[in-house]
Amino acid sequence: MQKGQNFLSITRKEIENMGWKEVDVVLVSGDAYVDHPSFAVAVIGRILNKCGYRVGIITMPSWTDPSSISIFGKPRLFFGVTSGNVDSMVARYTAFKRFRNDDPYAPGGEAGLKPERAVIVYCNMIKAVYRDVPIVIGGIEASMRRVAHYDFWSNKIRRSIIKDSRADILVYGMGERQVVTIAERLSSGFPLESIPGTVTISRELPKNAQLMPMEEEMIKSKEAFLEFYRQFYTNQHQVLVQKAGRGYLVHNPFEKDVTTEDLDEIYNLPFVRDVHPLYNRNVPAFDMIRNSITSHRGCVSGCSFCSLSLHQGKKIISRSPESIYREVKKIASDSNFRGHITDIGGPSANMYGISCKRNWRCSRESCTGMKLCENLRLKTKKWIDILDGASSIKGVNLVTIGSGIRYDLFMRDNDSKNLLKAIISSHISGQLKIAPEHTCQNVLRSMRKTSLYKLDDFVRIFRDFTSNAGKRQHLIPYLMSCHPGCSMKDMKAMRNEIQSIFNFIPKQVQAFIPLPLTISSVIFYTGIDPLTRDRYSVTFDSEKRRKQHRVFFD
Repeated sequence: MQKGQNFLSITRKEIENMGWKEVDVVLVSGDAYVDHPSFAVAVIGRILNKCGYRVGIITMPSWTDPSSISIFGKPRLFFGVTSGNVDSMVARYTAFKRFRNDDPYAPGGEAGLKPERAVIVYCNMIKAVYRDVPIVIGGIEASMRRVAHYDFWSNKIRRSIIKDSRADILVYGMGERQVVTIAERLSSGFPLESIPGTVTISRELPKNAQLMPMEEEMIKSKEAFLEFYRQFYTNQHQVLVQKAGRGYLVHNPFEKDVTTEDLDEIYNLPFVRDVHPLYNRNVPAFDMIRNSITSHRGCVSGCSFCSLSLHQGKKIISRSPESIYREVKKIASDSNFRGHITDIGGPSANMYGISCKRNWRCSRESCTGMKLCENLRLKTKKWIDILDGASSIKGVNLVTIGSGIRYDLFMRDNDSKNLLKAIISSHISGQLKIAPEHTCQNVLRSMRKTSLYKLDDFVRIFRDFTSNAGKRQHLIPYLMSCHPGCSMKDMKAMRNEIQSIFNFIPKQVQAFIPLPLTISSVIFYTGIDPLTRDRYSVTFDSEKRRKQHRVFFD
């Protein structure tokens, strides 16, 4: 815990100790409150607090008791609702639709503390107690369900979550700018229309907007669903409108990108960097990232199964080295720190510092799909320089790469072999994660994932360099089963090839889940890629999916 810093309020007593009679905003989350920049509700709460708004946080309310939503009474401005850092359906169910045994975002990792479709449930609870208070929904669950989408768990097309939740406005993406604008508008009595990075419902058809297939048509027709997604993926730079019932769903594009300065400001907020003491239990997700640092946002890859670029965007926004070093020093000042920074990276691994020759003014949904874009500028050395710089900070003995690397992108950088020697020498703690996902070209094509460098060549070079450095370090490949286009024959072929390359059978195999809004979910539902119109076989039957997944375990 950082000395001299306080948690945001999650109890009535804490509010009273502040001398407040009411709060301006109540944030409701399906996760435990961890005051750390990797936890969304902490970030949003801190930003609102910095702007002068009084914030209360309700975590994991009892969904069978609507009164659990009224800890702080009626907020002056709005309720902000999120399921937490993970979609609640993913948090509750496995790829084979079985209940999960744990929840890393809950105290003690206890499963079952958040309901399925948590955003909708929490909003209904609020409506039952406070009918007239505006509701703002956000986070990954709202962001990835912001328009009509295929829902794997019900096996049908569901309409936008803003309609099912009866919220006033939906914030997509990371949400820091939008939520402040919403607070300002509500404080001034202005309407919540046309805010960049939001979705609203309008009774009137907006002018100068791209009109997409009607919601009712999409639900009935797979062809209309495919056309909707083709338009959605290729026109997110403009206002998108869909006729939905008696109104119009309005998807407002981002107007201005987050900058390095914006990220630096966010990560410099006074986070306590600890679990709220009320729980008196650890939160496993925090234990995993306690001494790790997020260096950037965005992902240039656009893999069809991943939600990252849809949620954060494809443009890479990197923090300044000074901001990262400041955070390292905060971690190092903790009396419990033992000298090991476990990661400086993020969900998109080694993409720190990547820029675009055309300043990201491009219609490609992926900078690496099919082939590497010639306008992409890889800057791996900048990232490694930061790893080295962090290693020299007082109290730090070791800085390693916990999030792994996109190995084929890494090897396409200038002087890649010397850069690889540098991380092997100083920044690997026994093992390095890589994610080839698959080895069969037809499956990789359906994933929109082009191998930019041969896997077996990378493994050979890594082993040679590791041996020459006198190290005992290993590559851990992450793979995927059950993706559209993948058959039992493909899984067996991948098993044989992976065993041949690595000389062992890895257990890091993830069964594909069709996440809402992703291209893979569209292919899973229709058998067709909405952008290329390529057709793929899909394994729907649960038992056949299990058999395919078990190829690496039997």
